[in-house]
Amino acid sequence: MPKISWIKQHKRVEVNYLAAVFHAYRKATGLTSVQIGAALGVTPENARYQMNKPGKAWNVGKLMRYCDVLGIPYQEAFEAAVK
Repeated sequence: MPKISWIKQHKRVEVNYLAAVFHAYRKATGLTSVQIGAALGVTPENARYQMNKPGKAWNVGKLMRYCDVLGIPYQEAFEAAVK
């Protein structure tokens, strides 16, 4: 009879700190995804999709453009992207 372990293997939950920063600043400024998309020249769906990407998927230029639109300091966004 094989031994059975009843202890569940817990998966580590990945927290997307960059998305949390984006959404906090978006709520604080009262901007909608339509307004953000218009300022960036992309569709609102693309803006939402991009803001939910993990920090590893961003390049510096795109991150700086989103920071400029939302009023996020670069240092704060860069720190959230590498966490």
